[in-house]
Amino acid sequence: MSQSVLEINKELVDRARSLIPALRERGEETEKYNRIPEATIQELKDNGLLKVLRPKMFGGHQTNMRTYTEVVTEISRGDGSAGWFVSLSNIRDYMVSYAFGEKALNEIYEPGKEIVLAGNFKPIKCEIRKVEGGYYIDEAQWPFVSGGPHAHWCYFGFPVDDGNGGMEMAIMVVPKEDIEILDDWHVMGLKGSGSNSVRIKDAFVPEHRVSLDRLATKGHYMIEPLQSVPLYQTPFVPSLTLSIVGPALGLAQAAMDLHMERVKRAGIGNTFYTKMSEAPITHLQIAQAQLKIDSAELHLYRAVDRLDAFSEAGHKMTMEEIVQMKADFGYVNQLCKEAIELLLAGAGSVFTYENNAFQRVYRDFTTMHLHGFITPSSLIETYGRVLCDQEPNTYFV
Repeated sequence: MSQSVLEINKELVDRARSLIPALRERGEETEKYNRIPEATIQELKDNGLLKVLRPKMFGGHQTNMRTYTEVVTEISRGDGSAGWFVSLSNIRDYMVSYAFGEKALNEIYEPGKEIVLAGNFKPIKCEIRKVEGGYYIDEAQWPFVSGGPHAHWCYFGFPVDDGNGGMEMAIMVVPKEDIEILDDWHVMGLKGSGSNSVRIKDAFVPEHRVSLDRLATKGHYMIEPLQSVPLYQTPFVPSLTLSIVGPALGLAQAAMDLHMERVKRAGIGNTFYTKMSEAPITHLQIAQAQLKIDSAELHLYRAVDRLDAFSEAGHKMTMEEIVQMKADFGYVNQLCKEAIELLLAGAGSVFTYENNAFQRVYRDFTTMHLHGFITPSSLIETYGRVLCDQEPNTYFV
């Protein structure tokens, strides 16, 4: 008898949770080699955790944003770099399903192959010209292509002539054979995320692997079998924002896990407390931190469940609804930061060691927290503007 959708979704989350011990055990290896260990990549593939949002017709699970977010949270609780990789790789499946037609999708999802996707939208160098049958890349470069070292296909944004004397953005997909991964991801956190820059030189991209962004984000290119699937009716902008903030809750939970291990066995220097767990200040810190984590979880899943409900109902989100949801995600980011900083206040001097697991969580979270898509002040300010009947101060709605 086949499994129900709910059973499959629960099983994927359970599989992700079961990997937490192994992910934590490999944390130092990830830091040492600046790369997610191959054992982790293989376990993610074997457990189907890199195709949570992939269409069933291409071998995926075709779940929903709730399942996706829970999977990302559990993996991030084990390792921030792996959580970021799972979050960004999965959202690419959702994005290419929006943005490309049947011919391109059949090339990407070659039967019998385990496919990983990566990409970034804004190039920092772009010498691309229109030629017969497609586009020719003389030389182009994109930064922050998370998961690039493990990817089989990458999507990239680039400017094209809009036919009216201006420019607009297009999206292309290219195979790994056409890309060069640059060794420039030397950072303080999310070291294993593989967010290297990518360069392409002297490559041809056929017309069917190029889509206009303004049409792609509206589902213009979506193939007929996917048009009735709720997942692919999920609004584009909130979903992309969700993918960036996705690891936040798991990292905050990881910080709490690690701090509580220390609370039960370590004392507080220069006091008579032989165990931190006996001190009132510890009680206050961990209670406040846990309440912030709980609040972040409530905000996160309220937004995610609304996304799924909207997609099930075929509801087209208004600008006001999108801005509010993005503010929710920004507030999740802020609450998790506040929780981790409360725990840091009781971490002690052992936190300074580079092999300290809590320090690794802190650095991973800080790296994620700084991403421009989820800056709390910006997202919350925009929400305030809309509440005050002002125009949003961003085009990304």
